[in-house]
Amino acid sequence: MRSLPVFLCLFPVFSSLIGFSQEESVFQPVDISFDLDKLKMLDFGSDSLDRNKLLFQLFPAPMNEDDPELSEWRVSAFWKCSSCVKQDFVAYQDEEMIEKETLPYDANYTICTNILYYQSEKGSLRAIASFSTSLMNDGTGRFTRGLLSLAHLEKQNGKWELLNFEPFVNLQGTFTVASPVDEVMIGENGKTYLLIHGGEANGVSAEEYMPWYQGLYVLDGETLRGLFTQQSASCTENGPPVGSNWTTTIKDIKNVADGVQFTLETKGLLVKEFDWYRPTVLQYVNQEDFDHLPARFEFEATMQVIKLEKRLQIEKPVVSIRYKDEKGIIRTQAIATHNTDKK
Repeated sequence: MRSLPVFLCLFPVFSSLIGFSQEESVFQPVDISFDLDKLKMLDFGSDSLDRNKLLFQLFPAPMNEDDPELSEWRVSAFWKCSSCVKQDFVAYQDEEMIEKETLPYDANYTICTNILYYQSEKGSLRAIASFSTSLMNDGTGRFTRGLLSLAHLEKQNGKWELLNFEPFVNLQGTFTVASPVDEVMIGENGKTYLLIHGGEANGVSAEEYMPWYQGLYVLDGETLRGLFTQQSASCTENGPPVGSNWTTTIKDIKNVADGVQFTLETKGLLVKEFDWYRPTVLQYVNQEDFDHLPARFEFEATMQVIKLEKRLQIEKPVVSIRYKDEKGIIRTQAIATHNTDKK
């Protein structure tokens, strides 16, 4: 019995040695800054760009191999930016604000999502690198967006040089990942425009049928800033092929007085039973006229979006539909649309 107090006294020592009271390690983000002039002086090499190398050059905060949130899911930069000015990003759905985030966060996880190569108007090789930043690194949350960052590079004299870098482009995407730039177009003015087909955080549904909607984001290739966005620009079937599907593409970019005109073409099928979101062009059909349309119809539409210096002008879309009547005869019909407000 006399040895019991001694054992009790020694227990805290033994417990600390074998880890009973050991605290979990807390990994701190690296404090970085975004100085474009200094970033342009970095050596980006002459070979094909490596995603992770480029990531840690622009976001110099390498992952800690011991941090399971970093190492078990994907290679990430883990950073904060005490010198950055906080920015508010707002997400809309059907003109209604559905999310507002202030970025950067106190701790940010960033991954490189894509590197897209293309030839400039002058024939030089260029690249658009897309990055996504979120609060988490595990890819969970089908309605959780990511912050998009973009880097624009060009191969000059056999070496890659940074033309521009914008760490705060927009907030969009799903599963904590912002959709990357996936297409480049060059207008008749010789300017480069960046396109993103995605961005709408509708996730994947467990329902038997729930379509996957995508937005169309158009950005200026020089400033890496957004020019305009069209929500529900595309709809893909996610389940049995019984519902709506359509696609929007940009057919033409040309100069007009005081601005640039984008001609958008939308084609596809709309089934009213699955009319959760309509394509933008059909939102300019009066509701009474829409109610009289067949339950299932194919449609084709064009719309001009004019980007002026300080506003966006959307011209009245031209819409036609094609359907089978009750006798099985294929009919084609032009649909009236109304003018839109200038933004």
